[in-house]
Amino acid sequence: MNPWKDSAGRAFRSMLPPESAPRRVLRATRGAARSFRDTLHTQEPEQVHEGPGLTDYAEWRAEQPALEPLPSDHQETTFVVVVESSAHPDDRERDAVAATVASVAAQRSVTARTVVAVTGTPLAEVLSGAEEQFAMFLTAGSVLDPAALEQVAKEHRVDPVRRVIAFDTDQVTSTGERIAPRFRPAWSPEIMLGVNYLGRAFAIRAAAAAADERATLDSHGIWKLLLGTELSDAVVGLIPHILLSTPAAPIRDATEQDAAMVQRSLRERGEAATAQVSNGIVRVAFELETWPSVSIVIPTKHSTANLDRLLPSLAGTDYPSFDVTVVDNGGETEEHEAWYAALDAGLPIRHVWWDEEPFNYSRVNTVTAAATDGDVLVFLNDDTEIVDPDWLRELVGMLHREGVGTVGYQHRNDDGLVQHGGVMIGPGGFAANLFAGMSPDDDSLLGPVRWYRNTLAVTAACVAIRRELFDEVGGFDERFQLTGSDVVLGLDQIIRGRRNVVIPFDAVRHFESLTRGAHAPRADSFASYWRYHPWLAAGDPYISPNVCRLTEVPRFAAADDPSPLQLAMAGLGREYRSDAQKSTISEDATALMSLATISAEEVAAVVESHASTTGRREVRTINWLLPGFDMPFFGGVNTTFRIADKLAREHGVVNRFLINGHPNNEFYESAIVAAFPGLAGSEVGHYYGDDAGIAEVPPADVAIATFWLTAVDVAKTPGTPRKFYLIQDYEPSFYPASTMFAMTEQTYKLGLYGICNTESMHDIYAGGYGGTATYFTPAVDRGIYHPIGRRERGDDEPVTIFAYARDHFRNCWELVFAALSEIKRRHGDHVRIIAAGAKYLPPSADFIDLGLLDYRATGRLYRETDIGVTMQISRHPSYLPLELMASGVAMVAPDSDWFRWLFHPDENARTTMMTYDDVVAGIDELVLDAQKRRAIQAAGVATIDAAHSDWDAALDHLYDYLCDPEAEAIPSTAPRTIAP
Repeated sequence: MNPWKDSAGRAFRSMLPPESAPRRVLRATRGAARSFRDTLHTQEPEQVHEGPGLTDYAEWRAEQPALEPLPSDHQETTFVVVVESSAHPDDRERDAVAATVASVAAQRSVTARTVVAVTGTPLAEVLSGAEEQFAMFLTAGSVLDPAALEQVAKEHRVDPVRRVIAFDTDQVTSTGERIAPRFRPAWSPEIMLGVNYLGRAFAIRAAAAAADERATLDSHGIWKLLLGTELSDAVVGLIPHILLSTPAAPIRDATEQDAAMVQRSLRERGEAATAQVSNGIVRVAFELETWPSVSIVIPTKHSTANLDRLLPSLAGTDYPSFDVTVVDNGGETEEHEAWYAALDAGLPIRHVWWDEEPFNYSRVNTVTAAATDGDVLVFLNDDTEIVDPDWLRELVGMLHREGVGTVGYQHRNDDGLVQHGGVMIGPGGFAANLFAGMSPDDDSLLGPVRWYRNTLAVTAACVAIRRELFDEVGGFDERFQLTGSDVVLGLDQIIRGRRNVVIPFDAVRHFESLTRGAHAPRADSFASYWRYHPWLAAGDPYISPNVCRLTEVPRFAAADDPSPLQLAMAGLGREYRSDAQKSTISEDATALMSLATISAEEVAAVVESHASTTGRREVRTINWLLPGFDMPFFGGVNTTFRIADKLAREHGVVNRFLINGHPNNEFYESAIVAAFPGLAGSEVGHYYGDDAGIAEVPPADVAIATFWLTAVDVAKTPGTPRKFYLIQDYEPSFYPASTMFAMTEQTYKLGLYGICNTESMHDIYAGGYGGTATYFTPAVDRGIYHPIGRRERGDDEPVTIFAYARDHFRNCWELVFAALSEIKRRHGDHVRIIAAGAKYLPPSADFIDLGLLDYRATGRLYRETDIGVTMQISRHPSYLPLELMASGVAMVAPDSDWFRWLFHPDENARTTMMTYDDVVAGIDELVLDAQKRRAIQAAGVATIDAAHSDWDAALDHLYDYLCDPEAEAIPSTAPRTIAP
């Protein structure tokens, strides 16, 4: 135990004035936590839901806000709505048709053409001569919400590449009661194999519907239309609102005619398959010309009872070529060897012993798989049982569909209930098994349990993956000891644009207890948090936002449900807070004043220490002083750890990371390892920025500040002869001219040696403030950010523009938002604007709002982008433009002298003044001038290739500088006047 941790909470709270913003936030957060805890445990029974979420549809509907009307002058999308009727309707059907037609006529802001057509009519005939952009096909009696077409038009306007736009539905009984809502997932092509899960709840490009000569106006034909249209998640939009109510009716089971249609449609697409009806859906068995070899890996702790059940069941597998390896960590003894020698499982079994400690499930599987030869890897738990001889053909056949990453089965346990129906992220703030505890014949808000499913991941109790895809992601992530690595294996496929599939048929049973997941090691919980975070924050695309994300059995989302991210952070002992910018400059200055203070004598002591520490001194230990942080993957925090990792790898430096504030060492240690596994084992601690706390910071050869608040702390830290400041932005400009600006600027006058991120930061520190400094030129990770795979956009396709949507002063988001809104107004369907970084966009914005993304997924997004917009007002352009340029994106960026090291006007970027008119003009020019846009794209890639593609090379000189800063410092050649 470190003595400098004592009395921490009291010391920190005493530094915050009673009515300061930080003190109020702390008090409010603790009060909210108590309130939430009390709600869970002390409410009267009639006030408490049975767990999170709601079970009553009417109660859920009462919580839903009304869809606000959108500006009528924005409604340019055109529709034809086809209403299906029998050839000889009776009075009741005529009334039903009239009700549907009336609901179309009642649409607000949108006028649609209505066509009544006879069931079975070819769609090409129904739509002959249609000039509208989108078509809808409704059954008689279906009623559109008055905002339905308005919402579909909005989705099309936001993303003009959409070919299909789907939405949610419910049913209406003969008495007018609303029942049976159906909440749809993101585009799920494997669900579509077994059932038309969209029903009629979609609008499709009319030209695409008219081009399908075999599709007819009936349930069978509409399903055929969706199967035959080239669709992907990029062109299928989903509006998570109930926009259509249909007459109450039971779920339609698939027919043999449907199965024949699915089989024919697949063969027309070049996919050989047979299809038959099974349990009310179409079951598809894909046929491969050559069946790949399969290696099955089974880890066990010498559970002979499990193996005696599983291995004989494997012997009945009908598959041309597979091998089985059992990896046993139950101890290599004569008795155990004798058991394998006597084993008669009906097929050859190879067994290997595993004795590495501590036990790591991920490593066991990855290492064992590397010693096998199969083209396909299948991982099986020992507590499974094969009950269908065709299980492996079905698994491998599905695995070889284009775009599929992993495949598994819906598992049932010994009582016949579902144990696993796919992985969802959310319950408890982590991951869980969808449909756990339900009957396979149950219905749900997401559709019947018996459907195929696309999910974020499948359980490694039975998962198949092609070896090249497994190797591509490095196998199972060994930062997970027992649980979670199978989820990450699936997420890694999602990040790469692939899908994971759950086959719903009873082929592989799993006898694991439903509660076993509660026993995950705490370290796995931290590792999970860092990999699950984007989906915890932004949502699981396969779980509708209308469905509670906190329960495996689908329930309605309740307005007072905590978010999965809140639960995850609470479980890890981390305070949850919004990252939206708050304009409390005066209050923050008052709260921080006592923490950011330093005397002239203390600054003189820094200068004296440096003057008396001469010559080269090898650095063996470094204290890194950091502010609290939430994410280790981005920006300056990531660069800090990157430098530390290089120093440890190449020079044996021992890094100590000390975080300012409340103790949460487990959280920060796991964060650092999540970003840089090589830093595992580094000491992670905390300190408080008062004199007593700083005095107890352990000695080191070097101390490095990483943020302006920690610069004062480094200056006052005892026992450290040389003190440095990692300067990654002109931090005074984060604030208006104020006390905050003054306190921040003063940190450049403390006598610390500067390590400057970019030459511009060096010019500021060395030239503007007279500091001794070196600098490095930042690079990008070319494994993620590269132009390989970029597709040349056709002249008829919209230009895609990306903007970083983070509401912080220095991002000038107000300017970017206004300029892009004007660009969208001018160009309409000819541009699509993507915003990512945080959820800040108003509902009226005509932008695609992606929210938070996993950084590993951003490279693929950027390669689909034509123009990037960044308007940093500080002296550092951030890493975003480098990453975009590396991915082949043409940048629109500020015309600033501070950015000349990166941007060359009208060569590798379109630079603009920081004015609305000029920013609009710059973006507009690149939208209209494809030739110039492509030239800037090529020059941007060349810039990165030439000077920003190797982080190791960029940081090579820093160790020598730390050992002898006076000798290795780079002199200032361009003194500048720094103004607020």
